[in-house]
Amino acid sequence: MALLPILYTLGGLTVADVLAAKLFTFFYRNERRPDAVHFFRTHDGWHLALNEYRPPAGKKLKRPVICCHGLSGNHHGFDLGERISMARTLAEQGHPTFLLDLRGAGCSEKGGPGADKPLDWILSDHYRYDAPAAVEKVRQLTGADRIHWVGHSMGGMIAYAFLQGELAQKIQRCVILASPAKFHFYRPAHVLKPLLKLIPGVPLRTLTQSVAPLFEWFRPLQLVSGNINLAPGVFTLSAVNCQDQLPSSLLADFARFVKHGHYLDDDGRDMLEGMRNINTPTLFMVGEKDGTAGFKSVQSAYEACGSREKKFVGLGKNFGHQREYGHMTILVGRDVAEEVFPEIIAWLAKD
Repeated sequence: MALLPILYTLGGLTVADVLAAKLFTFFYRNERRPDAVHFFRTHDGWHLALNEYRPPAGKKLKRPVICCHGLSGNHHGFDLGERISMARTLAEQGHPTFLLDLRGAGCSEKGGPGADKPLDWILSDHYRYDAPAAVEKVRQLTGADRIHWVGHSMGGMIAYAFLQGELAQKIQRCVILASPAKFHFYRPAHVLKPLLKLIPGVPLRTLTQSVAPLFEWFRPLQLVSGNINLAPGVFTLSAVNCQDQLPSSLLADFARFVKHGHYLDDDGRDMLEGMRNINTPTLFMVGEKDGTAGFKSVQSAYEACGSREKKFVGLGKNFGHQREYGHMTILVGRDVAEEVFPEIIAWLAKD
């Protein structure tokens, strides 16, 4: 009998959490829309979405760009506001820009109860199936032989993998935004891996949405999420719109990296060591106060990268910038239009 009050309490909290999430989503939903959404199918049967942003009429066209979000993210991080839209900034420069929603994210096919696909995938599914299919779709849509890739967090980790293989031949230039390659600093989080077998996924989207307004002033939430030094109102927009499905299988995959200390392929091959085989010109950027990816972890990826043309850019006051940069700040921080986007534009202009 003593268990019943606990179950009732947990049930009540869950209902309150869901209702709060729906309420804040109603008020803070991102209403910005791309020029078109293209759907395509991966080799293993998932239907994914590419959100297209077209250059202004009469603008000389440049090479297409694919922007890829990170773990539990979606395309909204690249187009959240007027001055914090990497998608529209690149399009204005003449780049046909495509925001990829990986499986389970944004406008792409979802997994889980009531869906055709299970809530069950790992990181290699993204770089073996999602990325190649997206690159092919953009090449078909634009007629370009090679494209640029911009990856945030896990979106950059996906590039670390495919730039070591055949897909690299179709990538002209790459931009890495806060993508880790070493995972020692997450220890001992990997010991929690057995607990992930008890649940299919973590409802991170609902959790962040249900407390979204707290992100505006509650510093611990800002630090944990990497949402530091955003403009007023953007904290809430980010919390409501920029999170998506997070399967336990993917978290377990990352726990494997943490245990080893480095990013690994499915066969145990050290992907950090393999980065010496990367030849694609690559720009690496990371905030000095990034507590999610880790400044030194991204720096180690830069040092391991074998490309003869590469550049590392640290972001923060010690590097001459106005404010400090966290994990999401690099995408939606209040100064990205002046301190982040120009670096990316200049790098892609070298093509």
